[in-house]
Amino acid sequence: MNLVNVNDYLANVAQIARKCPTNTLRHAYMRAFREWCQQTQWLKTNVPGSTVVGQQQYTLGNDPNLDIIGIYALQATFTPAGGAPQTWGLAPTDSNTWNPNVAPSPQPNQYQYVPEAQFAIWPTPSTVIALVATVIITPKEDAVNIPQAPLQKYSNDIEAGALAYLLMLPGQPWSNPAAAQVYKREFQSGISNGKAEVQRGYNTGPGRARPRMIVTPRNSGIWAGY
Repeated sequence: MNLVNVNDYLANVAQIARKCPTNTLRHAYMRAFREWCQQTQWLKTNVPGSTVVGQQQYTLGNDPNLDIIGIYALQATFTPAGGAPQTWGLAPTDSNTWNPNVAPSPQPNQYQYVPEAQFAIWPTPSTVIALVATVIITPKEDAVNIPQAPLQKYSNDIEAGALAYLLMLPGQPWSNPAAAQVYKREFQSGISNGKAEVQRGYNTGPGRARPRMIVTPRNSGIWAGY
């Protein structure tokens, strides 16, 4: 995942919110970026790991720049001795419905996300299984290095979100509540467009919503038992 410095993206906001301190500009920009990511669930990455025999709950680790806020999909692969790999997807379910008396299994088929950045699987694994979690992420609130990918399409919308916040601050040289409402509508439109793109599976043009899928992992991650 390509990261860029957030300070390089503040100039357009600073031109409108004149005399606004850099720290306040950065806070507003990150506030809008995080809200956009949280509401659209556009930004994702793949985190590989593996199960531990007899262990049901796991953590997805920690990244200095990114927060994990959900699991989009979870895929398991088991390779028997001398056999071909077997791959399947785990379904998201409510762990309150899991029967604790079910024996451990080599093929757990359900998972529950545990806020934040943890998950549990069921049945409890009876062997080591490779897992790939496609996780929904957002930059940390105090991050300086941020993901570049959303900014290629949605930079103007995130700037609008920052301005909607800044211009509503009372008693500042840059305060402008009327303009803030205009930028707020632009920001909400950018959120709606991001959600629609996710529903189209990131394809261009109209189309039906696609089922959740996992692709080959490109980012490494560390899982640990909980």
